[in-house]
Amino acid sequence: MNTVRRTVELLTALLVGAVAGWALVSPVATDFGTAGSDGKLSALTTSGQLASAVGVLAAAAVAGRFSGRRSARTAQLAALIGLGLLVTVQYATDGALRFEWLLAATWVWGIAAGVALGGAAAAASDRIGTVMLIGSAVAAFVAVPVATELLGAGPEHGWTAYSPLTDAIPADAAPIWWLLLPAVVATAFAVALGGARTAGRSIRGLAVTAVVVATALATNAAIGAAQDNRPLAGVLLAVFVAVTIACAFALDGQDGALLLTTTAIVAAAIVAGAAPLSAWSDTTWINVAIPVVGLAVGVAVGTRWPSVVVGLTLLATVSVAGFLPDLTDGMNDATRWLVLAPIAGYAVGSCDPVRSGATVAGLAVLFVPSALTVAGQAAPGSVAELSPFQPLPRGMLASMPPDRYWLTVAMAAVGLVTIAAAGVLRQRDDS
Repeated sequence: MNTVRRTVELLTALLVGAVAGWALVSPVATDFGTAGSDGKLSALTTSGQLASAVGVLAAAAVAGRFSGRRSARTAQLAALIGLGLLVTVQYATDGALRFEWLLAATWVWGIAAGVALGGAAAAASDRIGTVMLIGSAVAAFVAVPVATELLGAGPEHGWTAYSPLTDAIPADAAPIWWLLLPAVVATAFAVALGGARTAGRSIRGLAVTAVVVATALATNAAIGAAQDNRPLAGVLLAVFVAVTIACAFALDGQDGALLLTTTAIVAAAIVAGAAPLSAWSDTTWINVAIPVVGLAVGVAVGTRWPSVVVGLTLLATVSVAGFLPDLTDGMNDATRWLVLAPIAGYAVGSCDPVRSGATVAGLAVLFVPSALTVAGQAAPGSVAELSPFQPLPRGMLASMPPDRYWLTVAMAAVGLVTIAAAGVLRQRDDS
């Protein structure tokens, strides 16, 4: 029975992380088309950005509420409720056209994903379960942009979280049924079987997550309001990274290493995501499978031979590699994109957050628009004109700006700063 329960717990962490990550990357209803005024379209676009932010806060609140208990059943039940809401919203909005319903569904979608993520974070009581949850969420960050394009919701076909929103368009960016339904079934079995103790409780988890989210949205919106202002963008990027590092130090022990790691992953992804495999080959499901498998291998290696500093150094190397000239028709960019997944997996596998609040805080950087994520945006598009929040990128398909050199400088600097911060964090914990 213990073996069965353990297997179900790990499978639940894996599936819930993937589903919640998918939803938070692009929290929109499925198969919809709508038309309306610029004001309505702006509200819908902005709601997509804010739904992810509120979802992350909901995850932190749920994780804090159900952590530190003798049984994980209540936390698993919270995750099941969140997944149930996702199923309900996806089914109810299938083919919906009414603007008001789409707007409400977008908010419910983001919050439900957060509830599921928070419950799963609280239920992950040991390193393996936590790493599987984090790894699958990072896999969603890496693979969802390509997957949604293959499902007919990429920039050429409709709206995602980072492509122009136009009138009367279809979208299918929600987690697909063959991923969502197994997550529901596995979580239901986990609830029925019960569980061991939950993850540790962090008294600062929710506060740290709130600070990260608020700073991310504020710096992102400020850059969006002052487009093409490179000095201001640099200052705001520095502010966001400084606040993120301070938040990492505010967490207990080595828990803040995850927050530093995800910050470095986003920085590397902005450089590496300029020209993935689709730059020199047709986009197929192999383009999703390769990075996901690479990330899984990296997680396994990182769990066996962990080193946060080595992981961050490798991520910084990906960013610095942006200086290399591209001599073979996008091959260098594609190579960076390929190696990012196993490197990110190793870096994540090296982290060991023992408190659920730190897990959610670390993942917040991946799913909330910030000064860091908007750094990869090129010329303003229709979404930028409609929304105060820049929508790029919460995934790997960010477009490079006209000045690639300065972007690479900025992202490399972010990577190097996280290495230094991780070293200081380790010394603090050892002393």
